[in-house]
Amino acid sequence: MTHTSVTLQQNVYKAKYEPITVEDVDENNVSSPALQCLIDSAQDAAVGVAATYHSNCSLSSLAFATLTRALVVHFSKKQNPQQKKKKGQEQQPPVSQGRIFMQDQILCNIGIKLYGFRIDRIALALFLDLSLRINGAVDVLSVSTNNRRSLQAITDALGGEGLLNKDNVKTLFAHRKGDAASKDVALQAWAACRAATSDNMRLRFAAISRIDTDTMPDIHLSALAKVSRDAEILESLKPTKVVNNVKADSFKKGSVNLECTRFSTRIMQSKSQVIKIEMLDGKKRSTVTGRAGRIDGKQVHIDIQGGKKASGKILSVTTIGKEDLTAAESAREDVVLKALQSTITLTEHPFFCSIWAPSLNITWPPLNAPTASHVYYPNGQLNPSQHEAVERIISQADRDRVLLIQGPPGTGKTTVIAASVNSMINTGPMERTVWLVAHSNVAVKNIAEKLDKVGFREFKLLVSKDFHYDWHKHLYERLEHCFIRSDVFGGRAFNASQHLLDKHTNKPTRVILCTSSMLSNPRIEDFTRQVPVQTVIFDEASQIEVGEYLPLLQRFQHSLKKMVFIGDDKQHRMPLVIGSFISRHVYDHKLKTVHDINNKAACRFLDVKKGKEEKSGKSWAVRVSSRPS
Repeated sequence: MTHTSVTLQQNVYKAKYEPITVEDVDENNVSSPALQCLIDSAQDAAVGVAATYHSNCSLSSLAFATLTRALVVHFSKKQNPQQKKKKGQEQQPPVSQGRIFMQDQILCNIGIKLYGFRIDRIALALFLDLSLRINGAVDVLSVSTNNRRSLQAITDALGGEGLLNKDNVKTLFAHRKGDAASKDVALQAWAACRAATSDNMRLRFAAISRIDTDTMPDIHLSALAKVSRDAEILESLKPTKVVNNVKADSFKKGSVNLECTRFSTRIMQSKSQVIKIEMLDGKKRSTVTGRAGRIDGKQVHIDIQGGKKASGKILSVTTIGKEDLTAAESAREDVVLKALQSTITLTEHPFFCSIWAPSLNITWPPLNAPTASHVYYPNGQLNPSQHEAVERIISQADRDRVLLIQGPPGTGKTTVIAASVNSMINTGPMERTVWLVAHSNVAVKNIAEKLDKVGFREFKLLVSKDFHYDWHKHLYERLEHCFIRSDVFGGRAFNASQHLLDKHTNKPTRVILCTSSMLSNPRIEDFTRQVPVQTVIFDEASQIEVGEYLPLLQRFQHSLKKMVFIGDDKQHRMPLVIGSFISRHVYDHKLKTVHDINNKAACRFLDVKKGKEEKSGKSWAVRVSSRPS
C-alpha cells in the first residue's frame, strides 16, 4: 500500500479540536519520516494506540496517534510466525526491518507511554502474530469499575458523559468494516491519547499498572496469547442474529410481553443486544425494536424504544447483536489482563505450569492430610482398568496431582467417578473435599443420578435458576434431596452451612456438583468457604476449552490440591452403522459399540425444504407437507 494522508475531523468530544493528519501505510513502507513526525508531535510522552483484526482474529492494522497526527500501519494476512517454528526450535523467526523499527521507535521506546482500549489484546496479538513486544502500555479501560466491554466503561475512560458526544462514541467503538476502518482505528487511538493527556484523567491513569511484555518470558506470553486468542475466536463465532421462538402474551403501550418456547433461542438480558419485532396489523406490516427488561423464566417483558405502541400479530422476534460475555468469560479475560499487568504471577501456580508450561520446575503445595484412601465401591464392580483409574484418582502422590483419564464410549467413565467419590469420602481423610464439574448442566445432572443410583447421596447439586426455572424442572425430580438453585445464593439471611447439611445423616456434605461456569459465580463463595475447592474432577473434559480453567486456578489457588480430567476427545454416541465408521477411521477398529439400533437405515439425509419445526413433547420434530424425494 502506498503512503496516503487524510484529515480527520474530531467529533467524539463536545469541545472543538483541530483536524489531525492521518498517514496510512503498509508495514513494509514504515519509514523514519512517518514515525518521526508522529513522535515529534507527542505531548507529555503519550501516544494512543488502537487495532483492527482479520476474520481469524489476527492483527490487521495498528494505529498510533497524538493529538495532531496519526499513523495507521497495515499488516498482511500471513501465517502466524510462531506456527512456523520447526520442532526443537526455541527462538522466534526473524521479523522485518520495518517491524523492528516500529518496535524500537514506539512500542518499546522508554520515552513513550502507550494508551489504548483493550491494550491487553493488542499486546498479545503483537507477540503472537508479529513477534513484537511492548513497553509501558496502559489499558485505559482499567480506570472503570464497569464491564470492560460496555459503552459505560469506554465513557468512563474518556472522562465521562459531560465531555462527550455519546452517540458518536457509541458509533466509533461499534464493530466497523470496510473503507471506514482506517479512520475509525485512527480516531480510537486519538481518543485514547486525548483522554491520557486530559488534566482530570492523568492521575487516574498513572495509578494503573503498565503492561511490559518485553520483560516477560516467551513461555508465559505464549500461554497467555493462546488463552486470549482461543477466547477471541470462540467469541467471533457467536451469532450476531438469533431468531427467537416465542408466542405473544400481551401488548401494552410501549411494551410487549412474550413467552419464550425454546431454551436455546430464549431472549436474555443484555445491554449490547436489541430485540427486533416484526408484526402484522391487518394488512400493514411494522417493525419495532426494544430491549429485554424483566425476565421471569420463559416470560419476557420487552421495553419498546421510543415508547411506541405495539399491536397486531407477531410475525418474528429476532435478537440483534452478540450476547454479553458470561461470568466465566469475563473472569478469564480479567486473569489474562492482571497477568500482563504483573499484578498476579501465574508461573508461581503449579497447576498453571503443569498445564501450560510443563518444562518449568513445579513445586506442589503440601497436603494437609496425607492419609491414603483405598478403593471402596460396595454397590458395584470395577474391571481392572476402571480399578486402576480409581486408584490414580484417589491417589495423593505428586505424579497424580494433574491426571487425565481417557475412555471411549461405554467404558464406564461415570462409574469411575462414582467409585472415586465413594472411596475418597468413605476411606480418606475427613478434611478432603471433592467438586465434580462438567461443561453442561445435563452432564452434571447425569453424574448426580449415577451417584444417587449407586446409593451415594451425600452431595449437593448447584444449578442456575436460568436453566432450571420454567425450563428444566423435570430433569431434577429424582434429585430434590440435593438440589440448591442459584437464586438462593448469598443474601443476608442465607446460611450456606444449613443448605450443605445432608438430610439423611445431618452431616455437612464434602461433595458438590456444578458446571464449570458456576465456579465463576461470585456468590459461590458461600459454599467454597464451607467446602474448599481441593480435588476437582472434570467430566466430559474434552468439551471444556483449556482457557476456562484459568479463572479456577487463580481463584482457588490456595485450596486447590488436585485436578482430574475425564473424557474422550474422539467420542460420539452412535448406532452401529455410525459407530463402525468411527471405529474404523478413528479408533483403529478397536471401538466396539453396543447399541440397540444396528440397522443400516439408521443414518439418512433428507431434504426438508418444505419442513416446519414443531414442538413434540419435550423435544422437537420436523413436519413436512409432502414426502421428500
